Amino acid sequence: GFILSAKAEEFEVEEEEALFTAMKSDAERNAESMAGQHQDRDASTSTAQLDTLPVKELYKQHLKKSIEKTVMEIKYLDRKLKKVDLEILLLERQLRE
Repeated sequence: GFILSAKAEEFEVEEEEALFTAMKSDAERNAESMAGQHQDRDASTSTAQLDTLPVKELYKQHLKKSIEKTVMEIKYLDRKLKKVDLEILLLERQLRE
C-alpha cells in the first residue's frame, strides 16, 4: 500500500517537472512574441518614444514573467521537498519492519 502511494507520488512529481519545463518554454516564447508585437505597433511613433516606451514595456513584461517563473520554481521546490519528506517516512517505516 505505502510503496504504491510512494510510486504514485514519484510519478506525480515527474509529471509536474515536465509541466514546469513546458510552461517555462511557453513563457519564453510569449516574451519573444510580445517583443515583436511592440516593434510592429511602435514603428509609426517618434524616435524618442520608440527609444523609451517599448523598452519600459518590455522590461515590465520581463519582470512579470520573471516573477511568475520564480513563483513556479518555488512551488516546484516545495513539492520536491514534500516528495523527499515522504521518501524519508517510507525509509523510516522500512527500517522498522
